[in-house]
Amino acid sequence: MKKKEQKVKKTRALETRRRLYATAEALFTQYGFDNVSVDRIVEEAGLSKGTFYVHFETKDDLLVSLISDYVKKVDMDYQALIDAFPPDMPAADMLICLVQKIMDVIIETIGLEKIKTLYRAQLTNTSYSTPTASYQRMLYKTIMDVLDIGIQRGEFVTGLPLEELANHLILSMRGLIYEWCIRYPDFDLKTKSRAHFELILKGIQKGPQ
Repeated sequence: MKKKEQKVKKTRALETRRRLYATAEALFTQYGFDNVSVDRIVEEAGLSKGTFYVHFETKDDLLVSLISDYVKKVDMDYQALIDAFPPDMPAADMLICLVQKIMDVIIETIGLEKIKTLYRAQLTNTSYSTPTASYQRMLYKTIMDVLDIGIQRGEFVTGLPLEELANHLILSMRGLIYEWCIRYPDFDLKTKSRAHFELILKGIQKGPQ
């Protein structure tokens, strides 16, 4: 009986969390993150404020958790994109397409204000351990796999370990997204990211013999 009660309690907790997620996401999308209070979220969700704080310490924490859960799903989509490419597609082209897809998600799905809040949260609390910043994130493995394809084919020449090389590419993306945040709307994220990665990848591409 005790196990059954624990299962029911866990199910209810997950349902409450999903309700907070769905309500908060709808409000953030409609009114903007800064214009939505915790009071508004719980009112719309039909929950108490105390219930909110059982699950999240702050509104920022809710957003970080929301984006982190989304990241787990979208990383699988990125892997599916790579899997769908023709077998003979150059590895550099695969990486450029992947970066462009990532920037589409950042711009069109997550959005500027949410990204700014995520960065702020990661700088001011323990959110560094979330999937968005973790070195264990699936996206790192996807990038390493493509780099390995390029190395095995002789397209890339590098003395760096795959993990370190993938980390450099992720750091470049973070830098580009940060520039977008501080220079918006005068920074075209997709155009700049493509030019930047074409330049970076030239550094490891095998030249003519």
